[in-house]
Amino acid sequence: MTPPLGAMQVLNERANLEFAVKALAERAQEHSREMQKSDSDRLRLQVRGRCQDLLDSWAKEAQDLQMNGVSLQYNPQEAGGAKQLLYDFLSPELKNLPPTNRKMKFRANRSLRDVEAAVNIWVKTLDNVDLEDDSL
Repeated sequence: MTPPLGAMQVLNERANLEFAVKALAERAQEHSREMQKSDSDRLRLQVRGRCQDLLDSWAKEAQDLQMNGVSLQYNPQEAGGAKQLLYDFLSPELKNLPPTNRKMKFRANRSLRDVEAAVNIWVKTLDNVDLEDDSL
């Protein structure tokens, strides 16, 4: 599923991805020994539900595009001609999407380098307006 157009493979692999849902849910449940069992169980179910919803939304997006003869890729510059799955957090396109649109679920930084301590961070709004440090 890692090549750019591999984003469409979610249609073939969705059932096989339950191991990842389970692993993430269990990891969340066990992240703190100080948590009450009822709270950790609730957290496990919440993470499980969010993971399943994300994978289901991805599969639905791929299915809708496939029905229209369109491919899905992770980023718009990768393969060309296919619709993108992932959006940068500050993508201007996000302003044009309704908040309930499932594409809002697929906002992600392109690289972990974007969050390294040595990287300067300038906070901007979706309208490209700089926010000062004291306004955070």
